[in-house]
Amino acid sequence: MEFYFSGTIERIIFENPSNFFRILLLDIEDTDAEEFDDFEIIVTGSMADVMEGEDYTFWGSLVQHPKYGQQLKISRYERAKPSSKGLVKYFASDHFKGIGTKTAQKIVELYGEETIDKILAQPEKLTQISGLSAKNREAFVSKLRQNYGTELVLAKLAAYGIPNKLAFQIQDAYKEETLQIVEKEPYRLVEDIQGVGFKIADQLAQKLGIESDAAERFRAGLIHTLLTQSMERGDTYVEARDLLDRTIELLESSRQVELDPSLVADELTRLIEEDKVQHVDTKIFDNSLYFAEEGIAGNLARLLENGEQNSFGDEKITAAIAQVEEEFGISYDATQKKAVSDAIKHKVFILTGGPGTGKTTVINGIIAVYSLLHGLDRRKKQDLPILLAAPTGRAARRMNELTGLPSATIHRHLGMTGDDDTSHLDESLDADFVIVDECSMVDTWLANQLFSNISSDTKLLLVGDAEQLPSVSPGQVLADLLQVPRLPQTKLETIYRQSDDSTIVTLASQIQKGRLPADFTEKKADRSYFEARSEHIAPMIEKIASAAIRSGIPAQDVQVLAPMYRGQAGIDQINSLMQNLINPAEKDELTFEAPDCQYRQGDRVIHLVNDAESNVFNGDLGYITDLLPAKYTDSKQDELTINFDGNELVYQRSEWYKIRLAYAMSIHKSQGSEFPVVILPITRSSHRMLQRNLVYTAITRAKSKLILLGEKAAFDYAVKNTGTARKTYLVERFEDVESPQELIHTPVDRVEKAVENYVLTEENFLKIDPLIGLTEEDIHSVFKT
Repeated sequence: MEFYFSGTIERIIFENPSNFFRILLLDIEDTDAEEFDDFEIIVTGSMADVMEGEDYTFWGSLVQHPKYGQQLKISRYERAKPSSKGLVKYFASDHFKGIGTKTAQKIVELYGEETIDKILAQPEKLTQISGLSAKNREAFVSKLRQNYGTELVLAKLAAYGIPNKLAFQIQDAYKEETLQIVEKEPYRLVEDIQGVGFKIADQLAQKLGIESDAAERFRAGLIHTLLTQSMERGDTYVEARDLLDRTIELLESSRQVELDPSLVADELTRLIEEDKVQHVDTKIFDNSLYFAEEGIAGNLARLLENGEQNSFGDEKITAAIAQVEEEFGISYDATQKKAVSDAIKHKVFILTGGPGTGKTTVINGIIAVYSLLHGLDRRKKQDLPILLAAPTGRAARRMNELTGLPSATIHRHLGMTGDDDTSHLDESLDADFVIVDECSMVDTWLANQLFSNISSDTKLLLVGDAEQLPSVSPGQVLADLLQVPRLPQTKLETIYRQSDDSTIVTLASQIQKGRLPADFTEKKADRSYFEARSEHIAPMIEKIASAAIRSGIPAQDVQVLAPMYRGQAGIDQINSLMQNLINPAEKDELTFEAPDCQYRQGDRVIHLVNDAESNVFNGDLGYITDLLPAKYTDSKQDELTINFDGNELVYQRSEWYKIRLAYAMSIHKSQGSEFPVVILPITRSSHRMLQRNLVYTAITRAKSKLILLGEKAAFDYAVKNTGTARKTYLVERFEDVESPQELIHTPVDRVEKAVENYVLTEENFLKIDPLIGLTEEDIHSVFKT
């Protein structure tokens, strides 16, 4: 039987250019398949010209995939008319109360071209639309009239086919210049607006008359691909051949046209000649990454070689260490004493080590010895010329708890507000000694900004665990700096924080060495393991979390960490389940619908961007304390009030892209945090994400109890897989640091497009997995004391 599904293509999961076979994720707006009750569906079949973010109707038959559930296997499809369709979606969005899709369609058909102007000129015609109450009619017209300029802009963006969520972000970013920028510089949206991919901007550019072989299109594609590849892979450069291949693939798939590779290569050459991008041999760098790496090396060399610091002899340092040991009632081992001593002697020092190896003990020792030698009163914490910093708010607060000294994020210390303007930053931080924790999370851009703002007379201590995941953004600064011989460093390896009842640290140490212990699946006092397939993960987590809460563990102490957002075992699915378990919607309770979830009072959320001005940062966790409907707000938008550790902030609906539910969160976002109870699902469905540092990072987030579930084979694969090393040029920079401007540049040869001969099909892309079950008794035994 044939059904139709209309909606927006959220994501192209897979595509084979040789036969046009594609797998899509479609956000459903309408369907005649009455028994299908999900809000999205996988669509498969041969399609020549579909684009993410565009609206289509697909006809076909529903088939049952053994792993991914019901899918639509298409027989035909058509693209929606963008102008009317976009405006219908806009009127039917949450922006206007009481206007559904069918009513919005009637409004657009009734008024036709220049819809908003005509509505305001003849609002009485709305009475012709059945089903539109007088109250909703008045509210609709009132909102259009009150926000006339904004509504016109948003409607024009909708007519261009830009999704509503992105339209709000674009208007919020560009304000009164929105249409001027969108229509004159459509490709600028790709770099400025989070969520606007090249294909959306390219579709807009095509509507504005920019040809497929236009130089500006090639340049936009090259610059976008360069930065995208760096962001996706974590590399600070891309090889020229790879950059051209991927750019041509992007350009051709966006408009389904064949291009001359030499023309794109010529444009790359021009970008290099105009210094729009940088290169070393065939390594192509985004300008900001090239000069950031150069700045890191130059500034660290400056700190090592210039400025002044007090020199203390070995005897004096040894005596100070002994005095601190007596005061703290501890005894440092030889490695720890050497770390304290070297940190005092050197202007720049790196301290690394895994969990339980005493990094905090050594940091406290360094601070105490430094204070003692400089005659500082440690009881007057606010007066110490020591600045503590970390990449995230949670890591900074944890640093404060462990040292007793004031601590803040690097962004906060530097006065960075989240935009690109750094002209207001101080020339140097006001401190004699800067200590930076969780350095594995510091990316190339942030490291450069930090080091350039440290005075030549200031000491610098970098602390971190190089075995953890590298930064989300490009670079692997800590790992690279550990390879530079001229930078003094100590690695702590002896594990102290363990006991018969504590095995998490030991497990992390064994995983760091590339193996799962023989007792990995055995139940321990602080960890448990359950074998489970992807389709069983979500219900199992519900049972495990329920058992934890019934055993007396506070709900806020239970944190799920997962590798991926999509799929049966993904973060999005688990978040919805955990929300209904921990914070179920009460009868008549006010809730707000968002594109990917529902928000309720008391929900745990995570912040996704840095905002130093509001003192909230990427990775910070908070709780929704209030929901205020649009009719009661000055902004005329629904508003959420969120408390981030005492910092209460208000978010209008147009700003909700900055947050998401956080009952489950990505392992990357968990860095710098610790949680009493961590639930970690790992299955083969996350195959492309699985590597040693991912599992190691997740395990080391657990403070008291760790519940592992999934497939042992997946854990084993991840632990043995060290992943692909990031491509960076930072270590080499130190070889040229005395004359960084003299790096040898050679012309980049024209690179011809190279396409490997491969054929992927639906059958070899989607794998079928068997099922494995679990008993209730096994789950409840985890939390028995």
